[in-house]
Amino acid sequence: MNVADQLYRAARLYPDYLAFVQDDKQRTFRTMDERTNRLANALRAAGLSPGARVAILLENSIDFVEADFGIAKSGYVRVALNPRSTARDVAYILADAEAELFIVGSHYDELLRQVPADELARVRIWRVDQGDGPPVGFQAEDYETVVGAASAAPVECDATPDSLHSIFYTSGTTGKPKGVMLTHSAVLHVTYNLLLEYGPVRPGHKILLMQPLSHGGGFFLLPWYISGGCSVIMKQFEPRRVLELARDWRIETIKLVPTMLQRILRLPDVREFQLPNLYQIIYGASPMPPEQLREAISIFGPKKFAQLYGQAEAPMTITVLPLEDHVLDGPHPERLASAGRPWRNVEVRVVDDAGHPLPPRQVGEVVVRGPHMMKGYWKNPELTAATIRNGWLHTRDMGYMDEHGYVYLIGRKDEMINSGGHMIAPAEVENVLYEFPDVAEAAVIGAPDPEWGQAVTAFVVLKPGSRATADDIIAFSREKLGFKRPKRVFLLPELPKTPNGKINKTALAEQLR
Repeated sequence: MNVADQLYRAARLYPDYLAFVQDDKQRTFRTMDERTNRLANALRAAGLSPGARVAILLENSIDFVEADFGIAKSGYVRVALNPRSTARDVAYILADAEAELFIVGSHYDELLRQVPADELARVRIWRVDQGDGPPVGFQAEDYETVVGAASAAPVECDATPDSLHSIFYTSGTTGKPKGVMLTHSAVLHVTYNLLLEYGPVRPGHKILLMQPLSHGGGFFLLPWYISGGCSVIMKQFEPRRVLELARDWRIETIKLVPTMLQRILRLPDVREFQLPNLYQIIYGASPMPPEQLREAISIFGPKKFAQLYGQAEAPMTITVLPLEDHVLDGPHPERLASAGRPWRNVEVRVVDDAGHPLPPRQVGEVVVRGPHMMKGYWKNPELTAATIRNGWLHTRDMGYMDEHGYVYLIGRKDEMINSGGHMIAPAEVENVLYEFPDVAEAAVIGAPDPEWGQAVTAFVVLKPGSRATADDIIAFSREKLGFKRPKRVFLLPELPKTPNGKINKTALAEQLR
């Protein structure tokens, strides 16, 4: 089975159900099926090479979903660029993926004019007109004209389970982005995993999506679609708008990242919103500080949250902290600080540098094995061999597993701070900083230090109206952390974020140079 098989099945079963909502646009399954068939036929008629890569640069929209599903039906390989990509990102990914066709929104006209002309000349461009007039400075065909002229008949997709479905480029905060190769089988296993833990999804059930669909948020489109559910898509995250949409559309599931949830919690009237249909808020991409998670549970209620931990190389589903563990008075309150337990068809271990499994509560590297793993890195067999060893994917995430199989993450392997010969986990320091009443956001890194080698350094955003000082925060953390306390604290108006909503520690480190 391939992804296209599931798309056709959903259209047969739920033709008149609402599949997608975005602002004032709505699409039924019948309409999505027809539109994606036309795109698939247009792609097949475009004379592309077998296994050709088709790039997408579109903001969160129904247009993005149409391109995503249409490419899957065509049997070609999707390469989705983050909507916050720079011209340099675009040029690099188009060249590295050897893309033959580029579906791009007209909102990115100015960005494309910054891409070297010779790079754009190598790729055929289909431009989605979003009301910006004709293109200036580059050659492009009108997307609607091309798709409208194509047949709406189903396409016989010849992709096998092991065929490439997509190349998923990492954010590239250090070095050049890496192309993670995902097969149709891997994408479907992620889909089934999500349904196993966050289902059952019934026809008409709605999920609210606000993360970039090009990355983590996009993995939630297929589970709801093949179940007859509806995805309500936000072009960009707005804290109050999240609650308004959840209320007005009677949303059952919200998917976001911790930094988004933290901003929602800071709304002065967050407790006033009535969301009777809300079943779960799924958060992931980075750890949620336990103190703020407890606050969220006190506002939205127990057993309303679920955490997932994954990475591009093993999308979304390495471990899960389920609804039943999100309580304030349960027998295991320490589990709120964990990343949860392995998914049902995923194996997880914590190993030493030689790859040997470690006993419970001993810190090592988290490794994973399962059918959703990447096929490898695009055009990089050496890095693939270094990352997948003896069938196990090495995540470079450090942590430990308790006696019950719950995984506790303490930071990336290259983020551990060596201060005076002591290894310090940034997450441990950050969790204490969040206990300080005036701290809204915090991030900890190791800064070069002539005496200690590395000094624990914190970057903090205070809550509005706070008069706390850096010395106040250091004094507070000294009592709880001792020698692990921050040596320096910088107060910032906001912390830099990656395009995926994570705190960008690389950018913070660059501020110290």
